[in-house]
Amino acid sequence: MLKSIKFTLWNDDSRNRVMANILSTLDNANASGKEIDVTISPHKRAKTSSQRNWFHKLCSIFGEEMGLTQGQVKDIAKAQIVGWRHVKVGGVDIIVPDGSSEDLSRLEYSEMIEALYRVAAESGVALPSPDHYRSGDG
Repeated sequence: MLKSIKFTLWNDDSRNRVMANILSTLDNANASGKEIDVTISPHKRAKTSSQRNWFHKLCSIFGEEMGLTQGQVKDIAKAQIVGWRHVKVGGVDIIVPDGSSEDLSRLEYSEMIEALYRVAAESGVALPSPDHYRSGDG
């Protein structure tokens, strides 16, 4: 059984290899008579571990200032990007973020960090910049 295969076109060298692999995959599927789906989408650069670490640090700082848990702050920041939705749990209506930060691209994750800075500023909390924090002042 053919598993999902993902190819990324980085440059001209990779394009040639990828095109050869795609043609080979299509030929194999055609020869076996199997149906396959082919999806082509724009490349989404994955978020970096430094982005993720900085976001969690900011969530902790803001949470401490506001008396919220890191998870609560994370949900607030996520919802600024993905929105909110209502779910019923045991007959109780709960509002939760309408998506996961795991699905965000590098750019969307940066936007979520910026949204956290905005929410903090609107709440009267000044979050440190990464440069300020790295210099040992934070």
